[in-house]
Amino acid sequence: MTAKPKIHPCIESAWQAHQDELRGFLIRHSGDRDAADDLLQGVYAQALAHRARFCQLDSPRAWLFRVARHQWIDQQRRARRWTGEEPPDVATEPMADSPVESLVDCITRALPDCAPADADIIQRCDLEGMRQADYATRHDLTLPATKTRLRRARQRLRERLIEQCDIIFDEQGRVCCHRAHRG
Repeated sequence: MTAKPKIHPCIESAWQAHQDELRGFLIRHSGDRDAADDLLQGVYAQALAHRARFCQLDSPRAWLFRVARHQWIDQQRRARRWTGEEPPDVATEPMADSPVESLVDCITRALPDCAPADADIIQRCDLEGMRQADYATRHDLTLPATKTRLRRARQRLRERLIEQCDIIFDEQGRVCCHRAHRG
């Protein structure tokens, strides 16, 4: 049995701060949520592999996006879809928290109120970044059953968040704002 690498707090805090933005970037450029999630795991693995240097970076966000761009380019090359056109550079200035990112506290409070199976699949796949295929294998499910279970769990969590946090959506159905109740 191999020892699990120690996860440094600097990696976890940078990952929590930028994971959603990285995922959105990869989804926009890959056009596929599952492919973006796989690439995102590769970015996290790179951060862990370079943990000693990572914790000394001036801009972890810029480093994470640079790795994400390279992961995307490598994926395009492997699939022989590489046209030489790279995704645009991402601004190195930190962005303000989006309304979705600011829901973290509400999600943390709402998840324990979900059914145990819903909380588990959301925690593992969405919050911890486990691949859906790995979740399926570990829980003796098919991949389509896992995808369906996760979609339904997300929908039920969404409904709970709307109720608990008074979420307001814009015209495109994206989170606009909310009031995360305390307590």
